[in-house]
Amino acid sequence: MKLERSAETKPNRKAVDLNAWAMAGVLAVMWLALAVMPATRGMFLSQGNIAMLLSQSAVLLVVAVGMTMVILIRGIDLSVGAGVALTGVVAALVHEKLGLPAPIAILASLACGAAIGAWHGMWVGWLGVPAFVVTLAGFKAFRGGALVLSHATSLTMGDDFAFLNGHVSPGTTWAIVGVTLAAGLALTLYEAKRRKAFGLQPLSTTVVSARMAGQIGIAALVLGVFGGTGVPVVVFVAGAVALWGVFVTKRTRFGRHLYAIGGNPEAARLSGIAVKRVTLAVYMIVGVLTAVGGLLLAARVNGVTPGSQGQLLELDAVTAVVIGGASLSGGRGSVVGTVLGTLVFATLANGMNLLRIDSNWQLICTGLILLAAVLIDVLSKGRRS
Repeated sequence: MKLERSAETKPNRKAVDLNAWAMAGVLAVMWLALAVMPATRGMFLSQGNIAMLLSQSAVLLVVAVGMTMVILIRGIDLSVGAGVALTGVVAALVHEKLGLPAPIAILASLACGAAIGAWHGMWVGWLGVPAFVVTLAGFKAFRGGALVLSHATSLTMGDDFAFLNGHVSPGTTWAIVGVTLAAGLALTLYEAKRRKAFGLQPLSTTVVSARMAGQIGIAALVLGVFGGTGVPVVVFVAGAVALWGVFVTKRTRFGRHLYAIGGNPEAARLSGIAVKRVTLAVYMIVGVLTAVGGLLLAARVNGVTPGSQGQLLELDAVTAVVIGGASLSGGRGSVVGTVLGTLVFATLANGMNLLRIDSNWQLICTGLILLAAVLIDVLSKGRRS
C-alpha cells in the first residue's frame, strides 16, 4: 500500500523533463517555420517582433503560473479574467479617487487578489464545493463587482504607474541575466551532486548538459532581444514569477504537497498533509498572481475597462498550462512546461497576426488547440494506465 501511494503521489521527473523538451522542440520548429514563411515577410524573428511577443505574453504567463499550481491539485480557476478587471479597478480607484500613492494602490490590489483567493479556498477546501462551480460564480460576480465599483466606466491609472510599463536599464538587464544564469547552472550541478551523494538515480551527463544548454540558450535569447534596450518591466516581473514558481514546485515541501494532493488527495491527507490549508494557500497564490497580472495589464494599456479587461484570460491560461503538459486530473505538470506552453500559445497568436488570419478564425484555432491538448493528455493517461 505504501509503495502504491508513493508511486501515485510522486511526480515523474523524467516524464516532466521529456514533456518540457518536447515542447521546446515544438516551439523551435514553430519559430523556424514562421521565420521562413514568405507571408511573414521576414518579420517574425526581428528584434522588435520577439520583444513584442514576450511583452504580450507576460500577463498570461503570470496568471498561468498560478493556474499551474491550482491544476496540479485537481482544481481550476475560471475567475482570473474577471479578477484581473476587479483588481485593476481597485488599484485605479485607490489611486485616483482616494488620492493615495501608487505603492498603496498596488498593495490594495494585491490584498484584493489575496481575499479573492481566500474566498475560493474556503469554499473549495473547507466546504467541499467543486472548484468549477465556485470559480464560475467568481467569473460572474467579480466582473459585476468591477462594473459596480467603476460605475461601468473606464478608469485611467495615472502617471505613477508608468514604471510598470517601462524598461530595466541595459546594464541592470545584463547583471540580472548573468546572476540568474550562474545560479541556474550552479543549482543544476548541485542537484546532480546531491542525488549522487544520497544514492538516488544520478542525472546522466546528457541530461545535465541539456539543462545547462537550455539555460544558456534562454539567457542568450533575452540578451539578444533586450540587451541593448533593457528588458521591459512586465517581462522582468513575468520572468521572476516563473522562476519563483519553478523553485516552489521543484525545491520546496509545499511543491511536493501539490503533486501529492493532485495524485491522490485522500492518501495525501492520511500521510499528514494539511490538504485544506494547502488548497487555501494555492487559491490565495492564484489570487495574488491575478492581481499582479491585473496591475501589469492596466499599466500596459494605461487604464482599466471593467467590462472587457482580462476577458477570456482564464481560458488562455488553462490552454497554456495544458499545452505545457499539465493534466487536468491533477498531479502532473510543471511551471517550465507552462512557460513553454505560454510561448507556444503566444507564438500562434503572433504568427496568425503576421499571416493576417482573421481574428474570428483565430478564436476557432485557439479552441481546437485546447481540445487537441486535452486529447493528448487523455491518450497519454490511457497509456500510463
